[in-house]
Amino acid sequence: MSRILYTKERWELVLEINKRLMQQYLRNCKADKKSEGTIREYGYDLRFFLCWNLLFNENMSVLDFKKRHFEEFKYFMAEERKVSNARINHLLCAIRTMMGYAEDDDDEYEEYFRNPASRIKGLEKEPVRPVAFLSQEQIDLLRNYLLEHKMYQHLCLLDILYDSGARVNEVLQVTDSETTSKGYLKVKCKGGRYEYILLHERSKKSIQLHLSTKKEGAFWQSKYGPVETTSTLRGWVGDLYKILKGLDPSTPYFTPHSFRHSVIENLGNGTHYLCKKLGRAFTIEEIQIIVHHKSVDMTKSYMKPKDNELIFGLFGIKIA
Repeated sequence: MSRILYTKERWELVLEINKRLMQQYLRNCKADKKSEGTIREYGYDLRFFLCWNLLFNENMSVLDFKKRHFEEFKYFMAEERKVSNARINHLLCAIRTMMGYAEDDDDEYEEYFRNPASRIKGLEKEPVRPVAFLSQEQIDLLRNYLLEHKMYQHLCLLDILYDSGARVNEVLQVTDSETTSKGYLKVKCKGGRYEYILLHERSKKSIQLHLSTKKEGAFWQSKYGPVETTSTLRGWVGDLYKILKGLDPSTPYFTPHSFRHSVIENLGNGTHYLCKKLGRAFTIEEIQIIVHHKSVDMTKSYMKPKDNELIFGLFGIKIA
């Protein structure tokens, strides 16, 4: 069976009482002034869960779930899908809060007075992976592969991440071809602020290639329809990792946020392709403005530690 659980066709078959509960819960989230992004992610996670219930749990009413049913879903995600502990905990949080909503609604769900999902424990946080930095050479190697294989949507994602240093939720907002052709785009950033992200030569070229070959629809488009959450973009970055790992076995495991670290590091050390066009490395103050950090110290924290280089340099010793 395909790893894709949610499809429009399957969603039509999901038990109506389950869909109604989800819709009521999401409306309640909106009334509680939760952010649009949070509500969208909850909706995505709950549709995924309810489609699993359709396929693997006989499409039963979630109001009839026992503790073991929720445990079976957790087992499925951990053992069958092999997803991260953080992803499982995110899904369980959405499920717990939806079922908690049903437990608290004495009018609509009077007979649902005990929420077994509340007793499902999350998984321990996994050890934090070392920060991954990609070199300009690795970026070029990956980019050439995507061009050769005409993977233009993946190429857009790579170029926009590496041109702008933007966060993945900001990249998701790249939707207007006319705006992106100008070389900048105003997006909603962390904390609700609106800032500009810059799109340079490579992004413009990959956007043109993508738009010239794509079918009608949203700018970011999977085979199942418009991409509405960052999960799909994160999955595509996973594809990029597998491709680059095959081309260069020394490639460290990387995520969308690794590009933000790589952009900051490479702009600062002068290896980013934009430095060659400018004729110099970027100053830390310039990089801070580009990536919209509140302080220079925050920008420095994204770069490789330089302590050893400073100490060795005092004594004229070069690090191999």
